[in-house]
Amino acid sequence: MATQKRPTGRVTQSKKQAAIANSAPAPQARSNRVRSSAAGEVGGGSESGAGLADGPADSSGQFEKPRYGAGALILVFLGAQLLSSIAYMVATSRTTYDFTVPAGVGAAVGQATAKFATQQDILVSVPPPLWLTALLQLPLWFGLGAIPIWFAVKRGKGVVADLGLRMRRIDIPIGLAVGVFCQLVMVPLLYVALSKIIGVKDVSAAARQLTDRASSPVSILLLFLIVGIGAPVAEEIYFRGMAQGIFGRRLSPMWAILAAAAFFAVTHLQPLQFPALLAFGVVLGVMRWRSGRLGPSIWAHLGFNIVAAASLVFHLGIG
Repeated sequence: MATQKRPTGRVTQSKKQAAIANSAPAPQARSNRVRSSAAGEVGGGSESGAGLADGPADSSGQFEKPRYGAGALILVFLGAQLLSSIAYMVATSRTTYDFTVPAGVGAAVGQATAKFATQQDILVSVPPPLWLTALLQLPLWFGLGAIPIWFAVKRGKGVVADLGLRMRRIDIPIGLAVGVFCQLVMVPLLYVALSKIIGVKDVSAAARQLTDRASSPVSILLLFLIVGIGAPVAEEIYFRGMAQGIFGRRLSPMWAILAAAAFFAVTHLQPLQFPALLAFGVVLGVMRWRSGRLGPSIWAHLGFNIVAAASLVFHLGIG
């Protein structure tokens, strides 16, 4: 009768080792997981690094190629400008308003004096009312705000992942405080430092052409809707949401913030206001990057614009 061997401790130990080995992840999968984790830590996770990664990792651990990028960024900007230009051409062809003259009694008196001195018929050009100016902003806001949302929803990962379009209650007081501080403290100090180079300039002249038209309660309300709601929301979606996120795919966070801020400042086409817009754009970009969402930068932009508008409309002499 054949004797049956009893299992030894060595055999039992081998089975345990085999079970442990089977449950352990493969080296490649483990390295992919470590690499993904490290990328999340460098990017700041879902909060501070939002919008700075190429895309979600697939099953092989490689990042997916984004479905839109710099081409879409340029397309959105040109599309917004085209929509705004079409609205402007329609308004100039269907109305008798002169969109090239500044508003205000002083401008009208200046026109009348010049025509009288040259013995011309005194026909004073009338600038467009503020309600028409507000209406003409809608196509531009649609282009800068709605088209990036379309790209994020249809060709990206959604408005939260791609644009950081979300908000928390804490964003309101923090954002407003930062915006007011930048308008009342940062910008004046910046131009005091620059006055030795560029001299003393009226940096509010361009904005005053808009605020001078706010002469009634309704027009004042429209003014604050333009600068306080429409512009901050649309511009933050485009510049800090879309542009900064796309720049961050190829640049470090700080360089992406600076690139988006420079783009923001240049597109306003106000050379005298460029330093302030660049500095404020950097502040907004840092808020977007550190929080991982657009809420703080939207409220900061709102506070910045409201203080400037209130100062000019009510002649407060601040900002």
